[in-house]
Amino acid sequence: MSSPGPTVWVDGDLKLQAVLDGPLQRRRLARQLARQRGWRTLLGLEEGGVAAWLDQQLALLAPPTIVEALAAIPHHPSVLWGLWIPMVQLMGSVQRTTPRPRIGLAGVPGTGKTTLGQAMAVLGQAYDFSPIVASVDDYYLPLPIRTRAMAANPFAVDRGPPGSHDLQWLNRSLDDFATHGQCRIPCFDKGLAGGRGDRSGSGRHRGNFFLLEGWMVGARPFPVGPEDPHPDASAAERAWCARCCNVLTEYTSTWERLHGLVMVVPQQWRHSLRWRLQAEARQRRRGKGALSGAQLERLLRCFWASVPPHRALQPAWTSAGGGPPVMMMATLDGRRRVVDVGPPEAVNWPAPVQLPSSSSSSASSTG
Repeated sequence: MSSPGPTVWVDGDLKLQAVLDGPLQRRRLARQLARQRGWRTLLGLEEGGVAAWLDQQLALLAPPTIVEALAAIPHHPSVLWGLWIPMVQLMGSVQRTTPRPRIGLAGVPGTGKTTLGQAMAVLGQAYDFSPIVASVDDYYLPLPIRTRAMAANPFAVDRGPPGSHDLQWLNRSLDDFATHGQCRIPCFDKGLAGGRGDRSGSGRHRGNFFLLEGWMVGARPFPVGPEDPHPDASAAERAWCARCCNVLTEYTSTWERLHGLVMVVPQQWRHSLRWRLQAEARQRRRGKGALSGAQLERLLRCFWASVPPHRALQPAWTSAGGGPPVMMMATLDGRRRVVDVGPPEAVNWPAPVQLPSSSSSSASSTG
């Protein structure tokens, strides 16, 4: 298990409206941001220039429609200033040199990638860009095909691992966007088929920036060793990991279509289970199909065993072999608050995931 690591560095009461309304709050936020060396390095700011930079951002964010739309997206202030705004700045930087850029956002299940997509749509109005936000999950194969493709895995899980995605359609979306600034994206409804999910139509999208998010975006094949996917893995899990690593080679050309990667990781990998339990509970309250706790634990265990994040998603691994560079990393605590952000070399990578033995069903022991 990783150490607790850095603490949240933006106070929870420094919400956007409060900072816009109060000079004292604005100065306090500027001081807190200025102390973050990795964040300043990422944005190319000197400590003494943070206050002026903050004034510029607040001028863009001040319209009431923007303030209200951001307030409607649940988030801690550290997420706005430590993740969303740096993402916007990164997009602007890439756009200055690359027409119709494509960026990947990698993060374990539950990190809030979908929420970030909603935030990007709002911030696009303030910063004058039009993002297309797509998820790798959108490109899951139709249920009958996906079920056959995933039949060999030892977890009884039919979505998520390498081989469950329609790469032909995903590559076509990226290429059409690069050529025309628009593309067709399939719709995947996780509430169908009793929570197993299935494809539900498609839609055409237009924009000047493409953000592809997903838990395994950018994952690279790695040399599978005797302790992969984890030291206590069963023989079936080891065989499945080797199979998935081989299938990851089919994704290489997809990742090579991206200009860069952003990684969002938890301080401790076990946070992901709690986040997904919360998401499934929300889906259940909306009256849609949702996975049980046992099904969800099995799903996440399948994710870890299929693409061990400490092996396939480390910045050093993803950059090797010609993949897109990791341009930014952010770390979240158990409440999804940003505790660290900066260039990849300045952010601590979590300790390797620790899973219970395959015979265990205790969700609390997932590490």
